[in-house]
Amino acid sequence: MHTSIRFSRFGVWRSFIFLLVLHAGVPVAEGEVPRNKEELKARLVELRAEYAPYLRSLPRPLCARERTPIDGPWRTRFEVEQADHGDRPAPPAWHGEDFDDSSWEATSVPEWRYKTEGYRTPVSCILWYRTQFPAKVVPASPPTTKGRRTFLVFGGVDWEAEVWLNGVRLGSHKIYYEPFRFDVTGLLKERNTLAVRVIDGPKFGEPRSYWSLLPMIPAERQRYVRDKARSIVGYKAGDLHLGSGMGIHREVYLETTGQVCIREVFARADLDKQRTKVTIETDAAQAARVAFEVQILPENFEGTSYRKLVTCEVPQGVGKQSISVPMPEARLWSPETPRLYRCRIVCRTDAAAGSPGSSVERPPADSKQDAPSSSPSGEPDPSTSDILDAKDVLFGYRSFDIVSKQRPRQGLPEGMFLLNGDPLYLRGTNIQGLNALWFWGESDRLLETILLLKAGRFNAVRFCQHVGYPEVREMLDRLGIMSEQDQGSGQPSDDLANQLPPTGTALARVCYNNPGVVLMSFGNETRFDPTRLIEAVLAVDPERILVPISGNRPATPAGYTIPEEYWANVIDDYHAYSAWYSGGGEIWTLARIQNPRRLRTAGEFGAEALDSHETMTSHYPPHWERTPPADADVLWGHAQVEKADARQYVGFRGRRPVNLGQYIEASQTYQADVMSEVTKGFRLSPRAIGGYFQFHFIDLVAANWPKSVVSHDGTPKKGYFALAQTNQPLVPLIEMVDRGNAMRLWLANDLPEPFVGGRLRYTVRNNGKTLVEGEQVADVPAVDAVVVGKVDLTSVPESAAVLMVLLTLDDSNGKTVAGFEQELFLRAWREQEALLASPQIDR
Repeated sequence: MHTSIRFSRFGVWRSFIFLLVLHAGVPVAEGEVPRNKEELKARLVELRAEYAPYLRSLPRPLCARERTPIDGPWRTRFEVEQADHGDRPAPPAWHGEDFDDSSWEATSVPEWRYKTEGYRTPVSCILWYRTQFPAKVVPASPPTTKGRRTFLVFGGVDWEAEVWLNGVRLGSHKIYYEPFRFDVTGLLKERNTLAVRVIDGPKFGEPRSYWSLLPMIPAERQRYVRDKARSIVGYKAGDLHLGSGMGIHREVYLETTGQVCIREVFARADLDKQRTKVTIETDAAQAARVAFEVQILPENFEGTSYRKLVTCEVPQGVGKQSISVPMPEARLWSPETPRLYRCRIVCRTDAAAGSPGSSVERPPADSKQDAPSSSPSGEPDPSTSDILDAKDVLFGYRSFDIVSKQRPRQGLPEGMFLLNGDPLYLRGTNIQGLNALWFWGESDRLLETILLLKAGRFNAVRFCQHVGYPEVREMLDRLGIMSEQDQGSGQPSDDLANQLPPTGTALARVCYNNPGVVLMSFGNETRFDPTRLIEAVLAVDPERILVPISGNRPATPAGYTIPEEYWANVIDDYHAYSAWYSGGGEIWTLARIQNPRRLRTAGEFGAEALDSHETMTSHYPPHWERTPPADADVLWGHAQVEKADARQYVGFRGRRPVNLGQYIEASQTYQADVMSEVTKGFRLSPRAIGGYFQFHFIDLVAANWPKSVVSHDGTPKKGYFALAQTNQPLVPLIEMVDRGNAMRLWLANDLPEPFVGGRLRYTVRNNGKTLVEGEQVADVPAVDAVVVGKVDLTSVPESAAVLMVLLTLDDSNGKTVAGFEQELFLRAWREQEALLASPQIDR
C-alpha cells in the first residue's frame, strides 16, 4: 500500500490518498526482520499499509481563527556580521516606518542561515529583517466580549528576536523552537512596517553544541529556504558542526481571535483514574464570564468521544483553567497502535452564567458518546452561541515513567522505563535532517525515512542536539516512534546552569502533548549542575523524564549531584566510543556485558561506513567531481578512515583493501561488526542499560556524515541490517568466549511477558558448509537476558577465518518467532592483538 500525503505548513494533516503498489520482490513474513534490500522493500510495503490508518485525521479542522500570512517581500542586513565580544550594541534606528531599506538584500521568510568564523565556531551576529504588509484595521477600544483582537505571530526565530511594528517596540523573545505572539490590536494600519532584529551566537548568550535546527553543511551559500533547489547551494561533503544558526525560520502571520484568546492547551492522561486533565491558558482583554466546551475526539481511529462543559470567570491578561475529563474505556497510545485523540476547546460567551468568581461544571447527559459533540464533524457550531475562540491539540492516552526509589516496582531495577505501566526498552538511533524534509515539503521522503526506522525495529530516535518541528513530532506520534528532544549545549560556557532553565520551560511546554516525546535532554558531552534546569522542567510538567546531559561527564560516580527526589525524573546517559574515535579494530572487545546498577542509556555509539559505489555514481551531486571507478585506489566522499588502518583490515577480513570498491566493502562490513557487537553488549546487560541510540541513522544530503547506517538516497548500509536484527524485542544472540573456541547462546527479551517452552536452533557454516549445528531449550523471563547454552567451536579449523552463524527461535507450538544471523570474523577472536600486528596495517 502506498500512501500519498499532503499537509499544511501549520501541521494539520489534510488528506490521504492510498494507492496500491505492486511489488515483485522477495516476500517477507508479517513482522519479520529484513536481511537484505529486497526483503526491506517488501517490509516497507507492509508497513505503509499497516500504519496508513493512523495518518488519518477524522475530525474536521477548526475554522474559528482568521489567519493572514505576512510573506513579504522581505529585506535583510547585518548590523553585526561577526562579533568579537559579547557587548550588545544599542539598536540603530532601522525599525522606523520611514527608514529607507532599499539598499538591503532581498530575501524570503522563512529562511535559516549559518556561518563560521573558524573551525566548528559559529559567528555571533545581529541580523535585521524588514517588510511591509497591508492589514485590516481593528480598533483597540472599547474592549467587549464581541470585539476582535489581532495578534502578530512568529512560528520560530533563531535565537533571539526584538520586534517593532510601525516603529513601536512590541517586545523580545528567545529560543528557536518556541512560537511567540504579540497583541497588535489597535496598532495596525492599512499599510504596516515590521522590523525584526535577530541576535544569535554564543557571544550573545546562545547555548550551543555541534548540531542544530537543520544540518550545517559546508556550501557556497549556507542558507535554507522553502525551495530545496535554492537551499545550501553548491554544498560539499561533510558537516560544519557549528551548533548555531540564525533567522526567521518559520511563518509570520496575523491571527484574529475574540476578546478571550486561548493561548495554549495542555492535555495529559491519568490512566489510574481513567481521565484526562486539560489545562487551558487564556489571554483576555478584560475579565469575562465564559463557557469552555472540552471535546476529546478520536483523531485517527474509530472510537468513543468525550465532552465536558465548564463555566468560569477568566481574568484580564493571562489566566489558567484546569478541567478533568473522565475517559472510561479510552484507547491507549503505543508504538504498535499509535492512537491519537484531538482535544478541542471551544470558548463561548456565557452572560447568563453564575456570579463572577464562581466556577460551574455542567457535564451533559451524553458526556460519553460515539459521535463528536457540537456537530457530526466535531466542528464548533456558531449558531449555538458566540464563539470567542477555539483551539485543537493532539495528544495520546498514555503514561511514561521510570522505576525509582520514590516509585519502586517489585522485581524491576531503578531506572527502567515504563510505558503504560509496562517495562520498556528503548532501541533508538540519533537523527538529523527530518526538520529539513518537512521544511522542503518532502512529505513522502519523511514518511519513508520513518518507515525505515520501523522496519529496522527501532522504537525511538534522539534528535541529536536539536528539537524537531511540531509537524515532525506529530508524524512520529502518528507512526509510533518515541523520541528524545534535545536542546543541545556543551561547548565551553561558564554559565550553562543559568542559560538552560528557560530552555527547560520552553521545551517542556512545546512537547507537553506529544505522546511520543518520552525524554528531554539539554547538554551534550559536558558537565554542569542541572538542578535549576530540572526544577524549570518539572514546574511545567511534573511527569517529565529528563536526560539532563547526553554523554554525561560526571564529577561523581552518582552522575549528578542533585536532590534525591529528582532522581524520580532523571536518567543518566553516557556515550560509548569504544569502536569509534578510540577504536582500532578490536571487535572482540565490544560486546561488553555490564554489572547491575541503576539503569542508564547509551546516547551515542557507532562507526563509519562509506556509501555504496552505486550511491556515489548515481546520487552524488553533479557539481562534484565525477566519482572514481570502483577499481581506483582512492577514498571518496566524506571518508574518515585511512586506507590501511586496522578497521579497514578487519572489515576486509584480514586483507588490506586496495581500491575504492574494497574500501567501501571493508568500511560497511566493519560498521556492521560494530553494530552487532556493541548492541549485543547493551541487550545482554538489562540490569545496567535501559536503552541505546546508535549514531546516526541517515544523511540528509550526499556524504553528510559517514556514521550513518542509511545513505541520503535511502540505501541501507550493512550496519542497518545488523541493527535490525539486534533490535528485535525478543532475540537470540551469541557471545564469543574462550578466544573464539566457544560461543554462548543468549536469549534477550524486552517484552513484559516471559518466553517459556521455546527451542533455539543454531547452525555454524563456513563457505556454505555446515560445521556445527544443534538445538537448545530456550526460556527467558520478562525484560531480561539469560544464557541458554554454550556451543563448543574447537572443531572449527583455523582455515575457517569467517563463519556464518544462524539462530532460529521457535515457540512452544513450533512457530518461528525470531531469528538472528551474523557473519563472524573468527580470526579476530582467536588471534586478537596478533591479528592487528600485521605489517599490512598502518598503526
